[in-house]
Amino acid sequence: MLDAAWHLLEQRGGEALTMAAVADAAGISRRGLYLHFASRGQLFMALLDHIDEELDLAASLRPVLEAPDPLAALDALADHIANYHFRLIGAVRGVDRARHVDPDAAALWDRSTGAWYRGCESIASALSAAGYLAEPWTPRTAADLMWALMSVEFVDNLTTERGWSIDDLGRRLRLIFRRTIVRPEP
Repeated sequence: MLDAAWHLLEQRGGEALTMAAVADAAGISRRGLYLHFASRGQLFMALLDHIDEELDLAASLRPVLEAPDPLAALDALADHIANYHFRLIGAVRGVDRARHVDPDAAALWDRSTGAWYRGCESIASALSAAGYLAEPWTPRTAADLMWALMSVEFVDNLTTERGWSIDDLGRRLRLIFRRTIVRPEP
């Protein structure tokens, strides 16, 4: 059911992710789908968890979370963005198209991008506490920049439209982060 929903989301967008369409795509009755998900909102949230599990979000974030210092965490974040967000392009675009008119898609969007932002805040605060944050950046503005560069639109434009490899994107994101928000070494 969740794989069918994921496919619909990527191909037709969040607005097409109706309970009837998901049931049809999964080859089950609507009643059968409602036995698993009481509402479309529950389906959306379960789908997010399913995508994160299938794409192994935990493994992608492990280097960020286990980094020995904030600079290593910042570098690991760049690699996470390049590798993981590239794999989310279809799903995120589907939710983005629907979030302005669909409360379930908006809730999914807010949950996901809120988690992204909190991760950026954590790294930016650690950079600041360790004295690595360059002037005139604050933890908030540094987090804002990191969060903006997590945009699937940004990742998609550079990889799909401009032909950057995932490795190129990760390397250049590390440079952007290091040369923009990190204080130059004396």
